Order: sequence, then C-alpha cells, then structure tokens
Amino acid sequence: MKVELTEDKLIIKFDPLEEIAAIKRELEIPISSIVDIKPFKEAGIEIDLRVGGTSLFGIDYGVFVTSKGGAFIATKHLDKSTVLFLKDFDYNLVILDLDEKTVEELKKRILD
Repeated sequence: MKVELTEDKLIIKFDPLEEIAAIKRELEIPISSIVDIKPFKEAGIEIDLRVGGTSLFGIDYGVFVTSKGGAFIATKHLDKSTVLFLKDFDYNLVILDLDEKTVEELKKRILD
C-alpha cells in the first residue's frame, strides 16, 4: 500500500494483491471529510461483519460493518492501525496502517 498526502486529499493506492483482497484499487479521502484520528486500540470500535473483501489471520481488507457504522479497512495489523473518523464520505470510518509522520500531518491539517 502506498499512501500519498496531497493538499486536499489522502490517497491510498493498493498493491496488486491488496487490490484483490480489498476489491478496490485506490481510495481517495478528502481531508475535509476527516473529523478525527485515533489509534485503533483507543477508538472503541468492534468489527461486526465483513461485507466484501478479505479477513484472514489478522489481515483485513475491504468493507466491514462496525459498532460505529460502515468502514473500509486495509490493515495487516489491526491492533496497530489508525482510525479515520469521517463525515460526508462513503464510509463512517477508514482503518489503515499509517506511519507516524502521516498521522501527525493529518492531525495538524484537521485541527487547522
């Protein structure tokens, strides 16, 4: 997975195997849609049901129903992932493996 942060979007481009697992090639999230960011362990989310995608051995890719609504998940380490809480977007949540630099930059942008 490659993550690109532009002036107004977070763009996630999936590698070929991830694309098959997630049933999606790319995900573009407007920065204006991100209302909060938390580590998964602190977000209080339970994953209830996989709607489309893959969930094997702790690797989760695709669309899921969670205790906070619909979510797109793309992570190899759910307990180490980051949750983006969204408004005016296709999903209520997006859960990803993001590096600390990207998380800090996103936090800075949504607080401005």
